[in-house]
Amino acid sequence: MWLLKDVSNRVDITIIGAGVVGLAIAAQVAGQNRNVYVLEKNETFGRETSSRNSGVIHAGIYYPEDTLKAGLCVEGNRMLYELCQRSGVGHRQLGKLIVATSNEEVEQLTSLLKKGERNGAEGLRMISRLQLKSLEPDVEGVAALLSPSTGIVDAHALMRYYLAKAQDENTHIAFNTEVVGIERVNDSYQVSVKAGSGRFSITSTIVINCTGLNCDRVDGMAGIDTGAAGYSLHYCKGEYFNVGGGKSKKIHHLIYPVPLPRKKRKRINETLDMDGRMLLGPSV
Repeated sequence: MWLLKDVSNRVDITIIGAGVVGLAIAAQVAGQNRNVYVLEKNETFGRETSSRNSGVIHAGIYYPEDTLKAGLCVEGNRMLYELCQRSGVGHRQLGKLIVATSNEEVEQLTSLLKKGERNGAEGLRMISRLQLKSLEPDVEGVAALLSPSTGIVDAHALMRYYLAKAQDENTHIAFNTEVVGIERVNDSYQVSVKAGSGRFSITSTIVINCTGLNCDRVDGMAGIDTGAAGYSLHYCKGEYFNVGGGKSKKIHHLIYPVPLPRKKRKRINETLDMDGRMLLGPSV
């Protein structure tokens, strides 16, 4: 077990947070004689947002055109499938159906189709009620938008892959290690941490904040005015529900409702996990 007190006084890159984003970055920047350290407050990796989601590989339908989110989603869709196939990470390209239940929602689907096509999402097409019934006999709707490149990934297996890749390049991972302070010192950062009953500090040329729901607090430690920078978080709570009684076998795609304005959003999605279980959620 690596102990923080064993760190040399100066390191090249410190990554705060061992979720999927932190581990992916660690896997990418490791090597080339860099000293890379990942600090994680929990007892192991991926204990928060990275393991509290439906594991969907999105296609890039919803984001506004020419935004960074849209571009990264479309490019990331292709790259993630390639990574999973190359490395043996579990995934299933199930496809997604966004289902309209009224003529008004069909108009919204048409707008979504155009937006997704402008973003570069692959293979999108509108299907009729009869075509929907041929794909999903137990789903009711007047039409649907089919996104064949949407799928699911085994999030834990993906994180294990990134972790192993980073460690193969001598990246150091410290669990049960919480960052409690960040101070800019000349051209570097002094990162203060609490590990068990001890407190230590390291000097790092680069600090990368991958702390998810705590990212604004960590930014504040580094002297960033999160409100002025537009980094303030706005929380909502959602829940997932398992569907039992053998009903999971009745659905073969991910089933989503037509998106509603945020203030009116009450509907929930149907997804399948890697074991074939049906999940409903998240509610908000």
